[in-house]
Amino acid sequence: MKSLASNIAKAAACAVFTSFLGLGIFFAFWAYAYRLPRTAPISIDVRTGSGGRAFLLCAGLANNPHGYPGHCYIVWDRSAPERLHNAESDGFVPASIGELLPSMYTDVRGIMADHAVIGNTRNFDYIVVRLDEETYKKARAVRQRFVSDPTFHTGVRDCVAYVDEIAAVAGLKRPARGFVYPHDYLTRLKKLNQSN
Repeated sequence: MKSLASNIAKAAACAVFTSFLGLGIFFAFWAYAYRLPRTAPISIDVRTGSGGRAFLLCAGLANNPHGYPGHCYIVWDRSAPERLHNAESDGFVPASIGELLPSMYTDVRGIMADHAVIGNTRNFDYIVVRLDEETYKKARAVRQRFVSDPTFHTGVRDCVAYVDEIAAVAGLKRPARGFVYPHDYLTRLKKLNQSN
């Protein structure tokens, strides 16, 4: 009986050690990979004429000491990344930090975070999108839809989903959705629209 209990204890200890080792390797990889510059910014012009408006589709490390898990957001009325802190920007986030973990497996309340660029520019990456005034207004309407229905769910209806819907309105080719880190999403979006 003692040897069975001993074997169970050893197996449990091994499982716990393996889990912690796996998590440690994952976070070490994440800390390394997501702090490296990704791809060069690109500019996409989907205007049918001259004039129009512009915005930046952005990704950066999240506004916390570790930068995890990253953040996607929009900077409105910009065609270049200068003076971002003065620009209007927003991104869709959980209503509180305590809801971040539950949002991985259930719906939580989300909010539209104004000034999303503040604190989220480490390892900054972006796409400039130039578009007609009418399409720009439709893109701005996406914000109101997210405000009207504040359901947040990581990998389903999150900051990446918000940027993805705006990219759809702009007529960009979009990568498959699902649980994807913001930087990975933006890199894939760039690859699909490189020739625009």
